[in-house]
Amino acid sequence: MGAFWRHKLIAALVACVSFSAYALEVEDGYYPAYPATKHADGSRAQLISKGEYLSKMGDCISCHTNVKAGTPAFAGGLPIVTPFGTFYTPNITPDKKTGIGLWTEQDFIRALKKGLSPTGENYFPVFPFAYFANITDDDARALYAYFMSLPAVDQTNRSLPFPFNVPGARLSLWGWKLLFFFPNNVLETNPEKSEQWNRGHYLVDSLGHCSMCHTPLNLLGSPIERNYLTGTFIDGYWAPNISAQGLESVTQDELTHVFSHSMLINDAGPVAGPMTEVVHNSLRYLTPSDQLAIADYLKSVVSQDPLAIAPSYHQQSMIRGEEVYRVVCTTCHQDGRMGAPRIGDGENWTDRVKTSGLDGLYKNAVNGYNSMPYKGACVTCSKQDVESAVDYLLNQSLTRSQRLDLKKHYHKQLPVDGEQIYSEKCGACHNDGHMGAPILGDVATWKPLIAKNIDVLVQNTIHGSKHPKKGACHACTTGDVIAAIKYMVEQSKSASNTSDNYSLW
Repeated sequence: MGAFWRHKLIAALVACVSFSAYALEVEDGYYPAYPATKHADGSRAQLISKGEYLSKMGDCISCHTNVKAGTPAFAGGLPIVTPFGTFYTPNITPDKKTGIGLWTEQDFIRALKKGLSPTGENYFPVFPFAYFANITDDDARALYAYFMSLPAVDQTNRSLPFPFNVPGARLSLWGWKLLFFFPNNVLETNPEKSEQWNRGHYLVDSLGHCSMCHTPLNLLGSPIERNYLTGTFIDGYWAPNISAQGLESVTQDELTHVFSHSMLINDAGPVAGPMTEVVHNSLRYLTPSDQLAIADYLKSVVSQDPLAIAPSYHQQSMIRGEEVYRVVCTTCHQDGRMGAPRIGDGENWTDRVKTSGLDGLYKNAVNGYNSMPYKGACVTCSKQDVESAVDYLLNQSLTRSQRLDLKKHYHKQLPVDGEQIYSEKCGACHNDGHMGAPILGDVATWKPLIAKNIDVLVQNTIHGSKHPKKGACHACTTGDVIAAIKYMVEQSKSASNTSDNYSLW
């Protein structure tokens, strides 16, 4: 849950450990499984099992495992690169020399809920103790029992970068805590709300620490409470608004489907970016009742969206496209963030219209393209809203001469180009083997698939046999699907199979 780069040191440190933005393989790939625990009986076994569930709820494995180095789970060593140096997450296995094996239960609870080491030193708020302070002591004890039952790993912790490794450097954190940290603040039950709502509130604001990625931070790295869960950038991705406003058009079942299946709303492609780890390591393990509790709570949150239009801002009659742009699109298109074409860059927009036509731009904006998420991450926007925003961007970007030059292109349909469709929709899974998809160009894997004949591949893809229907591209025509399949087959057939030209199928 990674790097919210800010101009202040604490701010950079607060966010950067919580996500590691490594791409994940499917479950049987290199990402380590949750390790087996020591044998226990009776109530002890139940406590450990509860702690394991809570550790998944908190996604502890993501930050305390160096996936790239292939180190054991929870042994730490994950490098967090910041403008101020590289930080490494600690070993939290019960090794007595390098881990937490000598910690008492009270040491563990104090670290978790007060951000203090066994010797009384402050932890940097990259460790989300500000959220973990909200958990109950019983849950903290269960977590301690779980971590103490894990296999011990002898892996020495790396030093903090200079100047944070200098004695006394942690004293400055008392000031941050005085301003922003209020320990012993276990969330109280709201008697006016349902049991499910209260459970969701607890999960979101304690171990789930959802706010750490979905709430904007101030210059000192503390969440801006009035903008709670209204979205922000993280590791180059937009963590969307997950308050009631952002999820207005999404049902609880649709939201829990994202948690369980790692697919966006309406199956609009796989979850991408840092959220991939959250689903892979955490949310998919939660019980259906806990997933529904989270959805119930999120859809009740009322916050001040920093991107919302002030009521008096548009007193004149403004086109819908400008309204949508200012609320949603300005986040990326105003300054060209994440590679988005900047508003006013007529040459860039001219090239895009010539390449795809106006219908192509509409299609990319509605369905997502490259770094742009589905509907620009505006789940409350209609298809017409998004298309109006595209029109506004073009109107604000093109000169009169560019408009005249492009007039003949404006209604050009997006060509059925297999490579382009693959890049837009299929590459998210087939580039890296996400969710078990055969990797483009992997001849050995594709050989038995090709042997079944392309008509079988087309049938399975369209109807969703071991594959999302139409590859989760609901806007794709059958011709689009066939073109993409032909492209993938041509790129993945064996070198000895040059006589068969599948592009002619």
